Amino acid sequence: MNLGVENMAVSVWQTVSATVLALGLICTPVAEAQDIDDLSGPVVHADLYARVKVAGFAAPVDLRQSGQKTRVDVTSGGVLQTYIGDRDKGVLISMTATGQNRMALVFPLDHAEGVIPLPLELPVLVRQATVKPVGASIVGGRPCRVMEFSGYLNQSGIICVSPDNIILQMTKQGRREPLFQVIELTVGRQEAKWFRVPPEYQVAVVPGIGGASASGSGGLIEQPMPPPVVKPKAAPGIRP
Repeated sequence: MNLGVENMAVSVWQTVSATVLALGLICTPVAEAQDIDDLSGPVVHADLYARVKVAGFAAPVDLRQSGQKTRVDVTSGGVLQTYIGDRDKGVLISMTATGQNRMALVFPLDHAEGVIPLPLELPVLVRQATVKPVGASIVGGRPCRVMEFSGYLNQSGIICVSPDNIILQMTKQGRREPLFQVIELTVGRQEAKWFRVPPEYQVAVVPGIGGASASGSGGLIEQPMPPPVVKPKAAPGIRP
């Protein structure tokens, strides 16, 4: 595998998954929203599934999250692309399915979370921006607080935040259409299989980018089960 292929795959991940990689909840019961001043601590991501409509994508993006594991499914040009990130293990997996071909590329991933271009949770936004509540609205049938934000990546605009601090919609100042909108959301346990590579995929592990390694992929790639051993039956009257 040459460096051009590696850079292309990493670029695809950064472009697609940065849109939704930040999706998470403060580790508190889903009830009344916390005060904005109480959201400056570390973010503990919850288990959830979300479908997100993102500007520039013809089809919605599906996201599943469990702690530090994130799975993003994107359909582009009729091709399903899946990205699995595990920050605990420091591994990023890019899977592509075309016809009968199944390919998975395993890359190193930084353990630390950076600044997300399109954050889907309020705690991520308030660490880098000034936020001011200005009203209330409904997005996708869910009530939310309308807030103005400024200073996040030198941008400003309007967000609508659910009672559990999920940004259901973000609109940049000067734009008529939202940058993204959460159209489905389910908070709950996600099965471990969603964060593993199925055994039918051909796997290629990138040895390293910038000195990092993808050696943490153990446990994320399912190995095909060997066929059962069938002992021949002995002929009648003959003991084995």
